[in-house]
Amino acid sequence: MPGPASNRSKSESRKIDSLRRERDSIRRILDQASMDGVRENMERLGERLDKIESEMSGDSNS
Repeated sequence: MPGPASNRSKSESRKIDSLRRERDSIRRILDQASMDGVRENMERLGERLDKIESEMSGDSNS
């Protein structure tokens, strides 16, 4: 039969595994948030480029 030290070790291992899963989940969330910011910046840059191209071509409808 496993003794108290073995049970403590298993409990600590479970806590460590849980913390690792939580850390990985947080990393994924942060990565996704970062990608959302990049996507928004790309959209804004695209809009600015469209406006500049329009101004350069003499089209003043913008």
